[in-house]
Amino acid sequence: MSYRHFPASQFTRMPWKNAGGVTHEIFRFPDSGGEWQWRVSIADVASDGAFSLFPGCMRSLTLLSGEGMRLDFVDRSVELMPPYSSAIFSGDEILSAQLLDGPTTDFNAIWQADKFNIHIERRAMHGSIWCIAEPKTSWLVYFLSGHGRIKLDADSPEIQTGDALWLKPNDSSQRLIIEGAGEALWLKITEL
Repeated sequence: MSYRHFPASQFTRMPWKNAGGVTHEIFRFPDSGGEWQWRVSIADVASDGAFSLFPGCMRSLTLLSGEGMRLDFVDRSVELMPPYSSAIFSGDEILSAQLLDGPTTDFNAIWQADKFNIHIERRAMHGSIWCIAEPKTSWLVYFLSGHGRIKLDADSPEIQTGDALWLKPNDSSQRLIIEGAGEALWLKITEL
């Protein structure tokens, strides 16, 4: 497996058109320009407001900090409360967010539902974590707390809280070992 490190200091900052927040894009695939097939980002939400539509996509939202937000859909409401509650919903759905007690920060994944599936888990990390290559599958690891590095790689960067790693299969190695301590969101990204 190969990896790509995304330090938090290098995320692409994009203020919202409605001035209600800022998106810090971690990565989009493909990253060669044109239309993306999946994207991960962090959003700093400063005020209540409507969500942008992403037709044909699925979305996952995980609360990282703040006192919570309520997502108001046409037919239901979902509250995201600390620590790390999440919601998965269609990018076709009309919804708005109401902050419960001040600004929030959340982790976002958006993917084209006809091309990829993304499954997200929060996992504790302590010691060695083996990552084994699977066909048509890559992983994105977002460090919620702690630190890590790629074991047996002298050039491995020190991965800090707020950084991300993209782990993907390659022909030269079928495994990769992360040595770390803390907590992370693990996104299993499967091509359909």
